[in-house]
Amino acid sequence: MIDIRKVTDAENEEADHIWLEAFQAGTFSQLVPLREGNAAFRNRIVRFGLWDETRMQAGFQMFDNQLHYGPEAIIPTAYISSVAVRPAARGRGYGSAVLCHMLERMRDAGQVFVTLTPFSYDYYRRLGWEWMGASRTYRVATQVLPTVPATDSVRAATQADFPAIQAMYARFAKRYRGMAVRDAGEWNLVLGDTKDQSTYSYLYEGDSGIEGYFAFSGGSGQEVSLTEFLTVSPSAQRALLGLLRRFHMQTKSITWEAPDDDGLWLQIMDREIETTLRPAMIGRVVDVAAALAALRPEAGVSEAVIVEIHDPVATWNAKTWQVTIEGGVVSSQPVSKEPEIRMDIQAFSQAYMGALTLRSLRNGDRIEVLEESAFQGLCRLLDGPPNWGIGPY
Repeated sequence: MIDIRKVTDAENEEADHIWLEAFQAGTFSQLVPLREGNAAFRNRIVRFGLWDETRMQAGFQMFDNQLHYGPEAIIPTAYISSVAVRPAARGRGYGSAVLCHMLERMRDAGQVFVTLTPFSYDYYRRLGWEWMGASRTYRVATQVLPTVPATDSVRAATQADFPAIQAMYARFAKRYRGMAVRDAGEWNLVLGDTKDQSTYSYLYEGDSGIEGYFAFSGGSGQEVSLTEFLTVSPSAQRALLGLLRRFHMQTKSITWEAPDDDGLWLQIMDREIETTLRPAMIGRVVDVAAALAALRPEAGVSEAVIVEIHDPVATWNAKTWQVTIEGGVVSSQPVSKEPEIRMDIQAFSQAYMGALTLRSLRNGDRIEVLEESAFQGLCRLLDGPPNWGIGPY
C-alpha cells in the first residue's frame, strides 16, 4: 500500500535527505542550493512524497511553467525534478507510480506538456517520454572571432535595460516551440548576481531597439561559458561576436548554446569552432485533446483527421481521436471509427513540440499512415516553428 501526497513543512527535511542520498552522496553543503532554489520559486514548486507502510521512500517536485509555442500560442506545462527513491526501495515500481500520479495531477490542472532531465532515457521512454531536441553547444577560440566596426555600438547593460532585454527575449522566443515564459525569478538566474559572483551582460541596439545580448558569470583563462547569447538580427550577432573577440586577452575560448538556425556559420567558419550535439531534456504530452486545443491554426484552415494514439500509462490519451480544425479552433473527440493515422504518444509528443516533423517520423517508421490526405492535414496542423530551449528556465 502506498500513499502519494504533498510534503508538509515538517516533512521537508526527510525529503531533502532522500534527495541528498540519491544525487549528492550525502554531501550536506549541496542542500544549500536546493533549498535556496526551492525558496526562490516557492510559488511555482510543489513537493511530493511517496510513503509505503514503513516510511517516506521517495520524493519529487513539480515546477509550474509556461512555454512559448510559436508566435501566437503559450502553453501551460510542468517540469518534474528531483525524482529520488531510497536505494533499498528501488525496483518496486515507486518511480513509475510517482510519474503516473503526476500525469493525473497535471491533466487535472490543465497542463498539456511535461519535461524532465532523465537519469535514463530508456526508463522514461517506457512511460511515454521521448527526447525533445538536442542541446547544441559552440566552443569558439576567441582569436578567430571577427573584428567588426559595429562592435563599437555594443555596451554594458544596466538594470534599466533589463525590461527591454526581456522584451527582446520574448520576440526571439516566439520563433520557436519550447522557450520558457520567464518570471522575475528566472530572469534573476540569467542577469542577476549571485552571492559569490557578478554577472556581466552586454547588448547591441539597432534600428528596432535591443537586437541582441549575452550574459556570463565566472570562467577561467581557458574558457568562459555564456549564460545566454541571443540575437534577432545578423548585425547584432556580428557586433556581439566582435566583442567576444576582445575577450582573447582573458580567455582562450567561449562556449554557449544556440538553436540550429542561429546563423553562426554564416558569420564565421573556422576549424577552431567546435559544435557539439547531445541529448537534452525529454518530454511528453500530458493530455492529447487539451494539447491540440491549445494550438492556434490559421482561421482559413479546415481539416478533419482520425488519429489513433497509444499511451502506456495515460489511459485518457490511448484512444482513437477525430481531430477537427475549423475557424482557427482545434477540437478532438474520441470516436469508434477506423484510424487514418496510428502513432504512440512518444511520436505525437515529438511532432507536437517540433523535435521531429511528422514526415521525419514517418520516414523512420515511427508512425503508420493509412490515409495520405489525413497525413497531409495533420502535417499542416503540427508543422511550425522549430524546437529549441525547451525546459523550465
